[in-house]
Amino acid sequence: MKRKLLIGLLTIAACFTVGSTSFAAEAPSSTLSSSTSISPNAVIKPIDETQAIVRMQVGETIWLTGYNFWYINYDGSIEIIPAEGQFTALHPGTSTVAADFGNGITFYYIILVN
Repeated sequence: MKRKLLIGLLTIAACFTVGSTSFAAEAPSSTLSSSTSISPNAVIKPIDETQAIVRMQVGETIWLTGYNFWYINYDGSIEIIPAEGQFTALHPGTSTVAADFGNGITFYYIILVN
């Protein structure tokens, strides 16, 4: 019984290995121009700041993801309860709020209240 189980697991592992390498074919050289220079030591920096536009109606309450919320641009159109990420639209206007997402990532919410 153990032998059949081991053979089955090895077969599944082999299928995953073959399946994952079949998509790793080299790109045709004609797709790269001769002026394209790709450094093997290139460092790809992750996006550390992103944003979203949130549309709300006066009186509406929503909860947004993140922690340590703070105002970037505040016109009094929203009320925020930072500990919960709860936002309430008070009157028409536009405010921008930032939030930490961890690992140095800051997320910006542009809140439009109608």
